[in-house]
Amino acid sequence: MGRRRRRVVKTIKRTLPKVFACPQCGMVTVRITSHEDEISHDVIYLVACGNVACGVRRELRYPAKKEEIDVYNTFVDDFMRASS
Repeated sequence: MGRRRRRVVKTIKRTLPKVFACPQCGMVTVRITSHEDEISHDVIYLVACGNVACGVRRELRYPAKKEEIDVYNTFVDDFMRASS
């Protein structure tokens, strides 16, 4: 007879998404890119929908670096405030 093997429990670490849902067209095609402004040293985030028919684009400026999910939430809040 042999020895019983122990069951190995794998833990799955969840990560934040890289692609988000568009508030206008509803497709998961919104990407966020960032770069630093050389003059003011602000971080400029470009939030853009990849759907050709939608075409939502927005630039957001922050004095410090933020997580992409925080920038996306600010974008959606501004978009909903402007549309209502």
